[in-house]
Amino acid sequence: MKNIALVSIIDDDRFFQFNTRLIIEETGRVNQVIQFKDGEEAINYFLENKNEEAKIPDLVFLDLNMPYLDGWQFLDEFTANTFNKKIITIYICSSSNRQIDHDRFAKYSTLKGYLLKPISKSEVTKVLEHELGITK
Repeated sequence: MKNIALVSIIDDDRFFQFNTRLIIEETGRVNQVIQFKDGEEAINYFLENKNEEAKIPDLVFLDLNMPYLDGWQFLDEFTANTFNKKIITIYICSSSNRQIDHDRFAKYSTLKGYLLKPISKSEVTKVLEHELGITK
Protein backbone atom coordinates (compact mmCIF):
# COMPACT_ATOMS: atom_id res chain seq x y z
CA MET A 1 0.00 0.00 0.00
CA LYS A 2 1.26 3.45 -0.94
CA ASN A 3 1.67 5.92 1.95
CA ILE A 4 2.47 9.58 2.43
CA ALA A 5 6.01 9.67 3.83
CA LEU A 6 5.79 12.73 6.09
CA VAL A 7 2.90 14.88 7.29
CA SER A 8 3.21 18.01 9.43
CA ILE A 9 0.71 19.63 11.78
CA ILE A 10 1.39 23.31 12.54
CA ASP A 11 -0.97 24.47 15.26
CA ASP A 12 -0.72 26.00 18.73
CA ASP A 13 -3.74 24.02 19.99
CA ARG A 14 -2.33 20.89 21.65
CA PHE A 15 -5.71 19.15 21.63
CA PHE A 16 -6.07 19.72 17.87
CA GLN A 17 -2.53 18.41 17.34
CA PHE A 18 -3.15 15.33 19.47
CA ASN A 19 -6.52 14.53 17.89
CA THR A 20 -5.36 15.12 14.31
CA ARG A 21 -2.20 13.06 14.81
CA LEU A 22 -4.28 10.22 16.26
CA ILE A 23 -6.64 10.31 13.27
CA ILE A 24 -3.73 10.39 10.81
CA GLU A 25 -2.00 7.47 12.50
CA GLU A 26 -5.23 5.44 12.62
CA THR A 27 -5.61 5.68 8.84
CA GLY A 28 -2.36 3.79 8.31
CA ARG A 29 -1.72 6.02 5.26
CA VAL A 30 1.18 8.06 6.70
CA ASN A 31 4.66 6.90 7.67
CA GLN A 32 5.56 9.77 10.00
CA VAL A 33 3.94 12.86 11.56
CA ILE A 34 5.88 15.87 12.84
CA GLN A 35 4.27 18.66 14.86
CA PHE A 36 5.06 22.33 15.44
CA LYS A 37 3.45 24.63 18.00
CA ASP A 38 3.67 27.79 15.86
CA GLY A 39 4.66 29.10 12.45
CA GLU A 40 8.06 30.30 13.63
CA GLU A 41 9.11 26.88 14.91
CA ALA A 42 7.86 25.32 11.67
CA ILE A 43 9.52 27.73 9.23
CA ASN A 44 12.82 27.44 11.12
CA TYR A 45 12.66 23.65 10.71
CA PHE A 46 11.73 23.95 7.02
CA LEU A 47 14.61 26.35 6.33
CA GLU A 48 17.15 24.30 8.29
CA ASN A 49 16.19 21.22 6.26
CA LYS A 50 15.32 22.80 2.90
CA ASN A 51 17.97 20.77 1.07
CA GLU A 52 17.05 17.46 2.71
CA GLU A 53 14.01 16.26 0.80
CA ALA A 54 13.20 13.42 3.22
CA LYS A 55 12.87 15.87 6.15
CA ILE A 56 10.42 18.21 4.42
CA PRO A 57 6.76 17.21 4.78
CA ASP A 58 4.76 16.09 1.77
CA LEU A 59 1.56 17.38 3.35
CA VAL A 60 1.01 20.18 5.88
CA PHE A 61 -2.04 20.97 8.02
CA LEU A 62 -1.62 24.67 8.88
CA ASP A 63 -3.51 26.74 11.44
CA LEU A 64 -3.97 30.46 10.76
CA ASN A 65 -4.14 31.95 14.27
CA MET A 66 -0.92 31.21 16.20
CA PRO A 67 1.60 33.18 18.26
CA TYR A 68 4.97 34.37 16.89
CA LEU A 69 4.33 33.65 13.19
CA ASP A 70 0.72 33.04 12.27
CA GLY A 71 -0.29 30.85 9.33
CA TRP A 72 -0.22 33.73 6.84
CA GLN A 73 3.25 34.83 7.96
CA PHE A 74 4.43 31.23 7.71
CA LEU A 75 3.10 31.07 4.14
CA ASP A 76 4.86 34.33 3.22
CA GLU A 77 8.18 32.94 4.47
CA PHE A 78 7.49 29.56 2.89
CA THR A 79 6.69 30.97 -0.55
CA ALA A 80 9.73 33.28 -0.44
CA ASN A 81 12.03 30.24 -0.29
CA THR A 82 12.75 27.22 -2.44
CA PHE A 83 12.98 23.67 -1.20
CA ASN A 84 14.54 20.52 -2.67
CA LYS A 85 11.14 18.85 -2.39
CA LYS A 86 9.13 20.11 -5.34
CA ILE A 87 5.63 19.21 -4.18
CA ILE A 88 4.59 20.28 -0.70
CA THR A 89 0.82 20.31 -0.26
CA ILE A 90 -0.68 22.67 2.33
CA TYR A 91 -4.19 22.64 3.75
CA ILE A 92 -5.41 25.46 5.99
CA CYS A 93 -7.12 24.21 9.16
CA SER A 94 -8.89 27.04 10.91
CA SER A 95 -11.91 27.88 12.99
CA SER A 96 -12.14 31.14 11.05
CA ASN A 97 -14.78 31.27 8.37
CA ARG A 98 -14.23 34.98 7.71
CA GLN A 99 -14.45 36.12 4.11
CA ILE A 100 -11.13 37.97 4.43
CA ASP A 101 -9.39 34.66 5.17
CA HIS A 102 -11.06 32.94 2.21
CA ASP A 103 -10.06 35.86 -0.06
CA ARG A 104 -6.49 35.69 1.19
CA PHE A 105 -6.48 31.90 0.72
CA ALA A 106 -7.15 32.38 -2.99
CA LYS A 107 -3.93 34.41 -3.36
CA TYR A 108 -1.65 31.46 -2.47
CA SER A 109 -1.21 28.95 -5.26
CA THR A 110 0.51 26.58 -2.82
CA LEU A 111 -2.70 26.03 -0.84
CA LYS A 112 -4.78 22.98 -1.67
CA GLY A 113 -7.75 23.29 0.66
CA TYR A 114 -9.43 25.13 3.52
CA LEU A 115 -10.78 22.93 6.31
CA LEU A 116 -12.97 24.35 9.06
CA LYS A 117 -12.29 23.17 12.61
CA PRO A 118 -13.24 20.93 14.18
CA ILE A 119 -12.01 18.58 11.49
CA SER A 120 -13.59 15.15 11.40
CA LYS A 121 -11.90 11.81 10.88
CA SER A 122 -13.66 11.47 7.52
CA GLU A 123 -12.29 14.85 6.36
CA VAL A 124 -8.71 13.92 7.29
CA THR A 125 -9.09 10.52 5.65
CA LYS A 126 -10.53 12.15 2.52
CA VAL A 127 -7.54 14.54 2.31
CA LEU A 128 -5.03 11.72 2.72
CA GLU A 129 -6.75 9.51 0.15
CA HIS A 130 -7.02 12.43 -2.28
CA GLU A 131 -3.29 13.12 -1.94
CA LEU A 132 -2.54 9.45 -2.51
CA GLY A 133 -4.78 9.35 -5.59
CA ILE A 134 -7.17 6.88 -4.00
CA THR A 135 -10.73 7.18 -5.25
CA LYS A 136 -13.75 5.46 -3.80
